Parts: sequence; structure tokens; C-alpha cells
Amino acid sequence: MATTALCGLAPTFGPAFVPAARASSTPLQRELDGAVRDTGMPGAIMTRAGRAEVTVRSGVGDVRTGRPVPRHAMVRVGSTTKAFVATVVLQLVGEGRVALDAPVETYLPGVVRGRGGDGRTITVRQLLQHTSGLPDPGTLLPSGRAWAERRFRHRDRGELIRYALSLEPTTARWSYTNTGYLLLGELIEKVTKARSWRDEVARRIVRPLGLRHTYSPEPSEYRIRGPHPRGYLRAPGLIDVTEQDTGYLDAAGDMVSTPAEIDRFFGALLRGRLLRPAVLAEMRRTVPASGAVDEYGLGLEVNRLSCGDLVGHAGQMHGYSMLAGVLDRGRARGRARLGAAVALSVTAEPADMDDFRRILKVADTALCARP
Repeated sequence: MATTALCGLAPTFGPAFVPAARASSTPLQRELDGAVRDTGMPGAIMTRAGRAEVTVRSGVGDVRTGRPVPRHAMVRVGSTTKAFVATVVLQLVGEGRVALDAPVETYLPGVVRGRGGDGRTITVRQLLQHTSGLPDPGTLLPSGRAWAERRFRHRDRGELIRYALSLEPTTARWSYTNTGYLLLGELIEKVTKARSWRDEVARRIVRPLGLRHTYSPEPSEYRIRGPHPRGYLRAPGLIDVTEQDTGYLDAAGDMVSTPAEIDRFFGALLRGRLLRPAVLAEMRRTVPASGAVDEYGLGLEVNRLSCGDLVGHAGQMHGYSMLAGVLDRGRARGRARLGAAVALSVTAEPADMDDFRRILKVADTALCARP
């Protein structure tokens, strides 16, 4: 396959340098330093937003130069994008323009037809909740070093959907699949007649919340627009894949933001600023999930912490990984007890569940440990 020569395949590097913890460093800083050291991530940045906003960084933002992660770093957020897309779909539900339990065929006639699934029997709710049985198009893409060498090859949404529909459907009751969110991006465009789902996310969420550093790249926009750490693929060794074509993710995961702005988004969403109460309640109705997710709602993940639930959405993609959400301590007097928000981004994907749990422990420290 052809490769766009924006920048060549970067050389590999050894383990990232993690600065020694200073005697005056906080428990949260030491926890983040430990996670970077234990997982071998090049760098990390985390913002906790509550009564006071705290940002901590660790490792390096560029393994070639040793420069630190920028304090106001912009990062690729991967599947955290799904929470933005789900919010727009649910706003359309609140406006009476989309019905959660209507067949996908109602909005995308003839699009979902193939071995992988049938839009006449799959509902919008099932797309949002990963219970559609639709297969994921990930096997269309090369992996490891081969992906890095071809990372500027554009993948069109239609190509990804058609490929997924040519595969066997999944039989698990819950199965995470990007295909559902690729279709939801298309549904937003059909219902709103917008040029792109990106425009509706910007109009309905990004601009009203004042998220000045949050955006979805245009097709063939390879660079991140502001200060950012480099993102790396472990293949093994580290390959710099910061610049890439993210068309292979589209509405399933191509957005860019900062940890602070992701905190602001989830805080606004879960406190009812973006959705009507009845619709937000539907979003938060969960089913049991698997892997790195304990429960899944309609574009919301739930992970158990020592003092409650982290309600938000994680994201993984080549070069970057994010864990984000708001602490929910349960209900008191009929109302949810929401705590601080946290967004943690690392500059490579976790290698396994042990890495993910180590990152989750940082979020637990940020939200559950006493100051």
C-alpha cells in the first residue's frame, strides 16, 4: 500500500527516562512516576479537576530530546471520542429526532446489510452500547511496525464499514466494536444534514463548553495543532507515530483534546449540562462488560475504584492512551454524589491488563486518596 511521505519511520529507542522523584513531590506525583516506570511508558500527563485543578506530569514528552511533557499538552484521546459522539446522538434523542430502540435501518436505509449484521434488526441503543453483534474492522489494518510504515494510508469510513460487514458477527452478549460508532457518525450526518459529525460535536459540545483545544482532525490532517508530547508505538522498541492519518478511527476515536478539557466535558455531561435528565439516565443504564471495562452504558464506561466508580470513557490508539471520567460515590437522598474528574493520558498503549490496572491505580490515588 502507498505511504504518504510526511515523515519517515522514526528510529526505535530504549526505555524512556523517568526523572527521579523529588523529596518534595506529592503522593500523586510519586504514583504517576511509579506507573510510568512500571509500564515503560515514555511519558504521562494527568489533570484532576475538582475544588482545585491539579496537573502532574512524568517521564518525557520526546524521547529523542528528553523534553518534558508540555503542561497544557494536547493529546489524541482515541475512543474517549465515543462519549462525545454518543452525547450528540442522545441530544438528538432528546429532541425527538432519533429513537433509541428504532432499527438502524430507519436512519441508514440499506447501509447495514451483510454477513456481519442487518440494520433492520439492530437498534440505535445497541450501537451505542456495543450489544449489536457487529464485528470490528480492526483486522483490515496491519499491526506493529507494518502499521507504522503505512500510517498515512487513509481509510475511508465506508471502506471500514463494508469490511466489517463482510465478517462473521460476534456472539458475545457484549462486544466492543468500533463499527457501531462509525455508523453513529454517519447517522448524525444523515439526521442533522451536517457536512460531518465533527461539525455537530463542535456546535453542540465543544463551543458551548469553551473547549478551545478540542477538535476532530480533518481528513488527511496528520499533525496535532498545538503543544503535545510525541506518541509512540511499542513494536518492540519505541517508534514515533505522532503524525498519522486517523481516518481508521473516524467517529470511533479520532479526536484531540487536553486532559483538563476532557475533565470539563465529563463534568458537564454527568452533571446534566448537555442532556435532559431522562436521556442522561438512559445513558447511564449499564450492562456488564468485559476486559478493561466493568460496565458499559450508552457511550459511557464504568470502572470500579476503591471509593466508588469512575464513570467516563477510556481511549486507546496507536501512540496514545487515555483514562478519563468522574468519580461517582453512589446516591444519597436520591441524588448522585459526584466527585472530582480525572483525565490521564500516556504516550503509548498499555501492553496488557497489568499495565491498564497500573494506570487505573493512578486514577484511584487521584480521586480516592486523602489529600
